[in-house]
Amino acid sequence: MNAHMPSSSLYKPHDHLLKSSPAISSPSALDRRSCFPPTPSGTVKAADSASVDALKKTTATASETCICDRPASHIVCTRCGYELVGRLQRVCPEHPKKLALMDHRECPNRLCRSIHLIEVSLEK
Repeated sequence: MNAHMPSSSLYKPHDHLLKSSPAISSPSALDRRSCFPPTPSGTVKAADSASVDALKKTTATASETCICDRPASHIVCTRCGYELVGRLQRVCPEHPKKLALMDHRECPNRLCRSIHLIEVSLEK
């Protein structure tokens, strides 16, 4: 008998829990099919030229209004005067859920931490 194992009088195997109970039956094929959405019927139609042109116009305007790839600028805190080069955190109109992690939303000065930052462009 192993010193680390309990004695047989105290130890009851739990094999009865691993065996499948007759009261619990496996789901039938109909039950499994009902949990999935129905298969769509019909065929996909070819896109007409008007919808293709409208799609091209929306993608063209999307690239014009997107601010995700804007260049770095000079940022100044209006409270403490701290200056740095980077980008001010802004919400892109085309990608509102996209967040650039290196953009600043508050002053990096540990004593200030103000949200009153202004962005000055470095381009002439």
